[in-house]
Amino acid sequence: MQPSFYYTSGHGFPVVFIHGFCESGTLWKPLSETLSDEFKIICPDLPGFGKSSLPPSDFSLTDIGDGLVSWLQSLEIFECIVIGHSLGGYIALEMLRKHSGFVKGIGLLNSSAFEDPADKKENRNKLISFIQSHGVEPFIKTFVPSLFYPETAKKHQKTMDYIGAEGLSIQDESVMKYAAAMRDRVDSMDLLDIYKDRILLIAGEHDQNVPLEKSKEMARTISPDNVHILPESAHMSVIEQSEMCYDAIRKFVRKLSLE
Repeated sequence: MQPSFYYTSGHGFPVVFIHGFCESGTLWKPLSETLSDEFKIICPDLPGFGKSSLPPSDFSLTDIGDGLVSWLQSLEIFECIVIGHSLGGYIALEMLRKHSGFVKGIGLLNSSAFEDPADKKENRNKLISFIQSHGVEPFIKTFVPSLFYPETAKKHQKTMDYIGAEGLSIQDESVMKYAAAMRDRVDSMDLLDIYKDRILLIAGEHDQNVPLEKSKEMARTISPDNVHILPESAHMSVIEQSEMCYDAIRKFVRKLSLE
C-alpha cells in the first residue's frame, strides 16, 4: 500500500501533500516550490495514480493511510503535517485517527470529514458500473471540468487540459477501487472535535463536491483561525486561489511546527 513514486524539496519540518481522486503529486508542484524555502515538502503519487502502481487486492482508505505512515517512517520521518486535497483529506483523517503521535496536524483542502450520504454512495456505485462498461476516458472528460468554478474556468484551461491528459493514463481498476474505498469510509466528524486546534480547513465557496453548508458545519467545530472559505473557487482552490491557499497552509504549518 506504499507509493512507488514521489518527489521532495526543501528542508525543515516535514509537510506531506496528498493529492485527490484521479490526480497525482504533480498537483502540488507550484505550491512545493513556494513553501520549500521553509519546510521539507514530500509529494507522493498515491498507489494507483501517477507513477505509483496499484495494489493487487482491494483496500480501504485506512490501509492507504497506514501504508503512507510506514513509508514515511522508512524515509526516517517520525513526525509530520499532512495536507490532503479531497480524497487526500479523507486519507489524512485516517492517518490522524490511527497515528496521532506521528501526524502533528492535517489540512483538509476541499475535503470533508463526513461519510458519504446515501445518495453519494449510490453515485459511487454508478461510477464503478460506468467505468466497467465504458472505461476511464469518458469519465475523465466530464470529471475534470466539473472541479472548477465555471466563472473563472477559462483562465485555468491549460491546467485542466494537463490534469485531463494525465487522468487518461489511469487504470480502470484504480478508479473503481478508490471509488469503493471512498464509499465505505467512516464518518470522521469526531476527529474535528478532538483535534480542533490541529486541523486546517480550506474550502471553496462554490465547491459542488463539498457543498458550502457542509464546510460551514465543519468550521463550527474547528478553531476559527484554522478555517478559510475562499471566494471564486470550487473544488480546486489550490489552483483557483493559489496564493490564499499557500498563505493559509504556511501559517498553519509554521504555528504547529513550532509547538
